[in-house]
Amino acid sequence: MSLLNDFLLACQKSNVKYALVGAWALIQITRYRTTHDVDAAVLKTDLWKLKEALEEIGYFYLHNPRLGKHEFKHTEKGDIDVYTETIGGVPIEQLIGRASTIVFEGRNLRCVSPEDLILVKLAAGRERDKTDIAVILYYLIEKLDWHYLNEEAKKLNIKLGEGLINSVERLPITVINPHKVRKKLTERINDLSES
Repeated sequence: MSLLNDFLLACQKSNVKYALVGAWALIQITRYRTTHDVDAAVLKTDLWKLKEALEEIGYFYLHNPRLGKHEFKHTEKGDIDVYTETIGGVPIEQLIGRASTIVFEGRNLRCVSPEDLILVKLAAGRERDKTDIAVILYYLIEKLDWHYLNEEAKKLNIKLGEGLINSVERLPITVINPHKVRKKLTERINDLSES
């Protein structure tokens, strides 16, 4: 957790607005997998304040335009990946604006909303992203803002229903009676999604 602590302290020190994405954002729902890095959305206007604060504690900066991210690397701790434009087509301002604060191990964390996390992960489409989506659906399918999901998926040209059903197939085997759960989730996705 030292990477996360470094990131949070740098944001606090520099008054940087952020929202965690990826595995750290999943902890608002469940802690089913670990991660060795930090992925975050940060306002473009705050990037250089964050850069200065992280460089003071031993991180060096690399810009990765191919992946649309800013990388802060530490030789012993790992990487902090920061996005300042969009993630999966979702504007950073939108991700940060819809983020919520949770308390984790006594620290306040700003995490992207579950709906935005789904959209970002659908756009990425990697196997672990599909599994993460399945886990989100397993815990929150009835609590999600389906109007928002449907509207944003249209804007992003994402086939929401198809993507979610495909993700449900990756539901971790630790779920009791996964076949029955997959069937139930697929039925609800068909009821709730517009595409």
